[in-house]
Amino acid sequence: MVTLQTALQGTLALAIVLIEQFEGVEPDAYVDSVGVPTICAGLTKYPDGTPVTIGDKCSKPVCRAYLETLIEKEYIPRLVQIPGWDRLGKCRKAALLSFAWNLGPNFYGSTGFESLTQALDAGAKNPEEYERVPEILSRYTWAGGVQLEGLKIRRAEEGRVWAKENDGTMIYNCNIATFLQKAPIKSRYLSSEGRMGIEPGETLEVVATESIPATAHQWVTLKDSGERWTVYVPHWTIRTEQNEVAEKKEGDPIDWGNFDDRVSKYLTVGEALQWDKRRRPETGSDVERELISIGQQFDEIREAWGGPIGVVSGYRPEAINREVGGVASSYHMRGMALDVYPIGESCTMFYKWISKRWTGGLGNGCNLGFVHVDIRHGGRFHPRADGRPCCIWTY
Repeated sequence: MVTLQTALQGTLALAIVLIEQFEGVEPDAYVDSVGVPTICAGLTKYPDGTPVTIGDKCSKPVCRAYLETLIEKEYIPRLVQIPGWDRLGKCRKAALLSFAWNLGPNFYGSTGFESLTQALDAGAKNPEEYERVPEILSRYTWAGGVQLEGLKIRRAEEGRVWAKENDGTMIYNCNIATFLQKAPIKSRYLSSEGRMGIEPGETLEVVATESIPATAHQWVTLKDSGERWTVYVPHWTIRTEQNEVAEKKEGDPIDWGNFDDRVSKYLTVGEALQWDKRRRPETGSDVERELISIGQQFDEIREAWGGPIGVVSGYRPEAINREVGGVASSYHMRGMALDVYPIGESCTMFYKWISKRWTGGLGNGCNLGFVHVDIRHGGRFHPRADGRPCCIWTY
């Protein structure tokens, strides 16, 4: 069972770092600037409602526990009412929690916060609008008619953390005559209002993507218009607007915030995360290690196959897996699975070929445009056709 604590673990950790950075942690109760007894990271009462009194003492671990409890009890229940909250990643949630800790959990919809409320409302409909939030946060730097340097620094840091999840613009180049669709089903079942024809060579500017499990379709949000359509990924080539990677040396860490960086020789960060910065793994985490491992296997498959291979699904953190309706035990949540397809070649032929060379989990989704490979039980690629999947199924 997924608890609130589990679902928000990364968000809470980052929010607490931000709050403690600017509030400080004072283990001995003191009188604040307006005469109220205060302790820890600005607490004036304990989680059970008891007021802080002069003479109180708390260890730093206890202070952190109080802070976490108050965030869960009094702040998150209010912030979840913000439209689109569930689709925000941990960075954006943490930035809003830090802002709320400073200015109160009821800011959304309140007098004096109209611009921020409008930006959050608009962003829930068109993610491109979220890019306005850092500038709006920077306006809240005044107290008692005086602009405070500390608040300027705090708002700048909250804005920087928020901007970590700006996906930027992805360019989708059409390779095969296809349709934009209002549902991820065969186009012949849609009315003329439910589909839009696209010709080879046409491009789309996309500002947000959303995976659809067990299919090669994907939701995309178009730049400027904010319209949402599904696309059949094998019909498109995807690149970023910048398409640049800094020169790297062997052993340099992967820049998970750069879709053009590489997990391995052939697997890009964009493919592994499906162009969604909310999915970035922690550096040094088990998920990062598994992504690197499956990237290495992807390279071996690519080299042996002798042609380009596309990716329609990669790493899905637990919260995103739930959001898109993924299986609760999915290996995508561990960074151990990819859904792939041979570019310009028969998916069925590719499946038959790899089924003799793969020892992990193998799913035949060719009727939906992809093949699932995962590295459970140490699954690996065997180029000499002497491997068999540890488990096999059809979608």
